[in-house]
Amino acid sequence: MIKKSLLLSLVFLFSATTPAFAEIDLDIQTMNASKSATRAGNGERGPALAVLKNGNLILGGGNNGGTLFLGDGKKRALIAMGELIKQSDRKKDSRFAITDIAVLSEGTNSAKLLVSYPRLGSGKKCVEVVVDQVDANFRTNKIVKNKTWFVSKPCVPIKAVQHAAGRMEKINANSVYLTIGDLGFTKINNVKARGDLGSVFQITATSVKKISTGHRNAQGIVLLANKTLLISEHGPRGGDEINIIKPNKNYGWPFVTFGKPYTSSDYVKPSKTGTHNGYEKPIKYWVPSIAPTELVQLPNNWGKYSRQLVMGTLREESLVFMTMNAKNKIISEERVEVGERIRDLDIDENRSIVATTDSGKIMVFKLRK
Repeated sequence: MIKKSLLLSLVFLFSATTPAFAEIDLDIQTMNASKSATRAGNGERGPALAVLKNGNLILGGGNNGGTLFLGDGKKRALIAMGELIKQSDRKKDSRFAITDIAVLSEGTNSAKLLVSYPRLGSGKKCVEVVVDQVDANFRTNKIVKNKTWFVSKPCVPIKAVQHAAGRMEKINANSVYLTIGDLGFTKINNVKARGDLGSVFQITATSVKKISTGHRNAQGIVLLANKTLLISEHGPRGGDEINIIKPNKNYGWPFVTFGKPYTSSDYVKPSKTGTHNGYEKPIKYWVPSIAPTELVQLPNNWGKYSRQLVMGTLREESLVFMTMNAKNKIISEERVEVGERIRDLDIDENRSIVATTDSGKIMVFKLRK
């Protein structure tokens, strides 16, 4: 069984240990955090997730999409710390919600966070992706917006909003990698017009550097111990990918994809399907789609899976365990069906996997000894 921690004492609704559905023998425990999920007529979105050193959680979402919550283990409570997205800056749409949270630094009573989210831009007629620095005070359980680090351009017509991405990976206390999706922009195949869209950046409070381009919707990002940067991204109709990010490389979207052709009614039609010729190729792809989300690298207490990759999925409702060799090639894959759409992943202080789901659950996974 998983060792009880501050994280597990957050439980309001606690399930019995559930057997794994693959050869990977896992303890799986489930908690209810439903008020942290974002719900609207177009569906549910699970909260963004970050784990603090003491095992407490920071969750982002809620009914209005822009609430930051503290999952306080000692008080066994989910505490709303404040609203980051003004209601005038969003539509009643589950996609208008906090997409990711990065912990830049933390102390006993405070933390410096970065929070990404889509919002309505100029005139409330277009959509942009924003990254704000937020200071959290755990004495008062309040947040204060410090400054804005990044605003994507161009601002995209509202009717097309999707594929915001906004995933972040900490580099150090002053910088992160950031993914920006194509936002469903109908001119995404115009290299000049698309601007920041479909790219990976390195950002600080005062600088923005574009690393790579040609991405559709990168919902996962991880910097491995060997400093290799990986992203997972959604393809169109199939062609979900994992890519090693290299400076100044183009990964092909929307010109090539291993997915199938779109219909004439879709926002963009790739030039070539079933190929990546002429562009940087993924190290792994899936046809049909599995709808990948966040990536994590396992710590050293996971037996033969130690230091390997785990990825969440939406469509497959599973965790995907992947083994990489010394040449950064994925040589095997195993899936554990969890019966939930996994929205975000992190590793807790007990070196367990923590996941949030679109139904508003927190799930904790640990390798059974």
